[in-house]
Amino acid sequence: MVLHVLKHELRLVFREPRFWIPFIIPPVILAASQAIAVGRYGGAIMEGMESYMMLMLGCLMAPMGAPLAADSFAGERERNSLELLQLSPVKPAQLFWGKLLAVLPFPVVFALLAQGIYWAVHPSITGASAAAAILGAVSACLLVNAFSLRLSLRAKTVRAATQSSLFLIIPLLLAVQFCYEAFLSGLAIPAIVFAISLLICFAVSACGSRRFARL
Repeated sequence: MVLHVLKHELRLVFREPRFWIPFIIPPVILAASQAIAVGRYGGAIMEGMESYMMLMLGCLMAPMGAPLAADSFAGERERNSLELLQLSPVKPAQLFWGKLLAVLPFPVVFALLAQGIYWAVHPSITGASAAAAILGAVSACLLVNAFSLRLSLRAKTVRAATQSSLFLIIPLLLAVQFCYEAFLSGLAIPAIVFAISLLICFAVSACGSRRFARL
């Protein structure tokens, strides 16, 4: 039944092109800012910053899935269909995990796609740095979307859920700004962060599943 819910949610997402718009914003903004900086100060200003930009690009894609996560439960509540959903023969846990698995692939896929393109354009990025940046992006997607889905359970409207979820951008950007040098120095730290992110995502999602069952 989880797979059935997953397929249903994916069909709804593909019918709504507006959900795809946020994923275009980070690459455009970073590409424009990098082009302006290079045009104004020369290419030397970006030397040694390519790995940082690749990490930032991937991490910025994570909060862009907030509208999808917000619509999962807050949207159902706003459309007065949450009660009907709970009366369906599908178990609440299966509904919750089906919705989570339908939302998570979008920021992950778009993050990996954007990072892959950026890496192809900047071949000076080493394989180790690229792998670290990719692990960082996937970790960010796991954390942000788990918490966004949890917020969607509490919010009464999609707008409130989306706006609350976007506050997650602040600690994410601060973490990238202050820790990127250590994070990109090897694969040990990214691997540990990825493992911790998996555990946190599962724990938050399990709590959300139990809360959904009590609604």
